[in-house]
Amino acid sequence: MGLFKVIAGRLYQAFLLLAVMSLVGFVGIHSVGNPVYNIVNIDTATPEDIRRATELLGLDQPLWRQYFVFIQNLATGSFGISYIYHQPAFDLVLSKLSATFELAAFAMIVATLTGTGLGLLAGTRPGTRIDRIIVAATVYALSVPSFWLSMMLILLGAVTTGWFPSGGRGSTVEILGWDWSFLTIDGLRHLVLPALALAIPNIALIARLARAGTVEVQRADFVRFCLAKGISDRRILFRHTLPNISLPIITIVGLQFGGMLAFAVVVESIFAWPGVGKLLIDSIQLLDRPVVVATLTLVALTFVVLNATVDLLYAVLDPRVRISA
Repeated sequence: MGLFKVIAGRLYQAFLLLAVMSLVGFVGIHSVGNPVYNIVNIDTATPEDIRRATELLGLDQPLWRQYFVFIQNLATGSFGISYIYHQPAFDLVLSKLSATFELAAFAMIVATLTGTGLGLLAGTRPGTRIDRIIVAATVYALSVPSFWLSMMLILLGAVTTGWFPSGGRGSTVEILGWDWSFLTIDGLRHLVLPALALAIPNIALIARLARAGTVEVQRADFVRFCLAKGISDRRILFRHTLPNISLPIITIVGLQFGGMLAFAVVVESIFAWPGVGKLLIDSIQLLDRPVVVATLTLVALTFVVLNATVDLLYAVLDPRVRISA
């Protein structure tokens, strides 16, 4: 019953949050510029041409009516047609989603495994040289801007050594209607550098969280009790310490993964990765409102789903959450 109440509460909050974000996003994008001037030839178009284009796009209506029409279309799964690409906006965003998803997923898997491992390694050896090296490295990794890190990875991994391509997505394989590059050797080589650019700051963040949690758990009474019973350090680490530090790591993984899906704009632009972030930047520059709104809605939905999933994992992993609900 407690878990059911948690699920119902989170779904209700998610619905309200999506409604508010759709309103804020719609008003924000419709208060910037006039897309008609990007559609017609401004050098040859007459005032009548501009008027007809404005009416065709529905931009002559009051903003509240445009939002009402947007909600009606949204209920039927339609975000309109892209002004620039002349395709259904949501289908266009979905066609780019696989590229962003596999980049973010690959980076998050690397960050989670490496960061947790480094955090456990440092946390079980506090004050030693390896602990100081890991802590110093995480501070440096968190301080480096993503664009500088991306440029250094290109310099070292592509220009100097020639091990990896400097941009693009490489060969892909189509599965279930979407293209995936991690299933080909060429695609994997193209994936390494942008994934590292996204993963390295998150490795540092997760490592610091894991280290702090490990140090705290290692000082707990139940760990001393386990040592007194003769339980091995390895079993204590993976059977007792790791589950106890998992909740903050799950939170960070959920939030950072959502951030990668939504805001990997810099990395996608530098590595010419054809994902949702690059499409969003191009659409904002061209005032392609249907694509921008579809992208923002998808991003908001992703954040809501990830946060709700994290909360539900809390309820599953920690009985105190179910009791408090």
